[in-house]
Amino acid sequence: MHRLDRLHLEVTNVCNFKCEFCPDAIMQRSRGHMDFSLLERLIDEISDRQLARIVTFHLMGEPLIYPFIFMAIQRAVERGLALHLTTNGSTFHLRPDHIERLVASGLPKLTISLQTPDPQTFTIRGAPPKLKPEQYFDGITRYVQAHLAADSPTRVHLKFLDTTPHPFLVPHKPLSVIAGKTQMQQELYNWAKRLLAGYAAAPKATTLQQRISRYKPGRWQIIELSPKLALEVFPLDSWGNVESDRVVTAQFGYCNGASQQAGILYDGTVVPCCKDFEGQIPLGNVQQTPLSEILASAPACQLRQNFDRLQVKNPLCQRCMGADSQTKALLRQAGSVAYFKFYSPLKKRLQPGWGEV
Repeated sequence: MHRLDRLHLEVTNVCNFKCEFCPDAIMQRSRGHMDFSLLERLIDEISDRQLARIVTFHLMGEPLIYPFIFMAIQRAVERGLALHLTTNGSTFHLRPDHIERLVASGLPKLTISLQTPDPQTFTIRGAPPKLKPEQYFDGITRYVQAHLAADSPTRVHLKFLDTTPHPFLVPHKPLSVIAGKTQMQQELYNWAKRLLAGYAAAPKATTLQQRISRYKPGRWQIIELSPKLALEVFPLDSWGNVESDRVVTAQFGYCNGASQQAGILYDGTVVPCCKDFEGQIPLGNVQQTPLSEILASAPACQLRQNFDRLQVKNPLCQRCMGADSQTKALLRQAGSVAYFKFYSPLKKRLQPGWGEV
């Protein structure tokens, strides 16, 4: 039986934002919510058969607008799943009751995709007209402060988008949100002070500055503010180069799709990774076949075997792992092998818990 490191459950692919860094605007799939009875069955199977170490309620869409989201969280928590949920944070203002309900939910981890930390950059989010920037920021602040003041086990990450140019990455589209060390450090410090205002256990200003000073542009990084709160910086990357006409496709490389991660779209289609947002590499459908059987089936096994041989055969994978120049494509292919085969396993051995927080 194959066990995943991370399984993405798309409870809905409907979103109330149209962020320019997200492929939501170009997604051609129909919109909808996962049938709750199907989600219940999946949660039970994942728990009973230990199919994934971490389960996320996110692939596309905004999970907090899923009609049954709090029932789903409760079920997953009761079944002992290491549940992570990623939200744009909009409902903290639009649905203020979500603050108290999330604080009391027992959710293991919540990531808030703040991404655009000021009114100017907020314009690229495509937010509903009735949600103004300061209302959005205030809702997130009120949730985090309520969380810190409560006996809540949830670990909360506030995520920032780093648009510093990077030799390995091919952004979905050119954007400038936060670029460079100085600007990012200032935004991180401003938000840390805002979130921690009135929190008795907040780090001292000098300690906070020291932690933030370790930030390095173009890298995924986590800056601890407290045991229950962290700032997360993530570089802008591609969504499979789906719109680019100038892609040098990959001929070799490694990906952990179908081996360490997989996704289930709201209609039950199983895909090998979170970047297959259109379901172009269907491995099966959990409405007809148990997930455990799909993960052990020929399509999933063949995909894993190809990557184990450093072969990139699927056209979508070839585009995703390619780049907009020969040099960058070569760097990305070699980098994928170095990262997944050597760097990541070594970090996990030397630093238990790395990549999980």
